[in-house]
Order: sequence, then structure tokens, then C-alpha cells
Amino acid sequence: MVAATDYELPGLIRTANFDSVTDARLFSLINELAEREKRRDALLDRMALDESDAIEAAAKKACDDARAIYARIATIKPTTAGGVLRQLELAARGWIAPSTVPTAVTALREIVDRPPPFKAGHLPPVPPNTATVS
Repeated sequence: MVAATDYELPGLIRTANFDSVTDARLFSLINELAEREKRRDALLDRMALDESDAIEAAAKKACDDARAIYARIATIKPTTAGGVLRQLELAARGWIAPSTVPTAVTALREIVDRPPPFKAGHLPPVPPNTATVS
């Protein structure tokens, strides 16, 4: 599986669309995953040099933490087009399982079918009253 640290994550995060809490959580998990994988890689490198039980236990825990984040990312159903795009991108790059694609496509269909949000203060103007009271 491809590691999250193999790609330019800040570019992914900078272009994120934070219109929803769900998508913000998706992008924060991607950031957290990058940090966990950096720590995991450092521990695995250190374990190659020093075969300590403590380092091995820490490396196993770091691997388990990264797996848990991958699982959490895969279960998120994005609510904006930006979130769907990121989830499809993660699946295409091999970060998460391809079984996530149907969930992302379903979310995209729901986003397209959803009526535009109501914005207070942006109602059409009221036509002038042309009838006069006598």
C-alpha cells in the first residue's frame, strides 16, 4: 500500500473545500495520517538499526494507529464535491480500499440531486403592489 507521506499532502489540504464538517474531518484525518506515518517510518528505520522490544512495540502501535485512520477515512461519506474528489483520489492512489468508490459515487449522486441551500437574505424582491386602495 502507498504511504500518505509519499505525496504532497499540503497541496491536497490547501485546495480542500471546507463547506461541511464531514469533509473537514476527512481532511483533518488525512493530516493526522501523514503525521502518524512519518512517526511510523522513523520507528521502522530505528528498528532496523536497534532491535529493542520497546521500539518494536512502538512501531507496531504506530502501524495499528495508521490502519485505524485508514479505516476511519474509508467510512466517511463526503458531503461536498470536494470531499468526494479527495476520497476518489485516495482510492485511486491506493491509500484506501477501492471498495470506497461506490460510497463516494453514491455521495456524489446525493450532492447533485440535493437542492441548493436556502440563503437567508437572498430572497427575490417582492413585486410592488400595483393595486391602490380607494
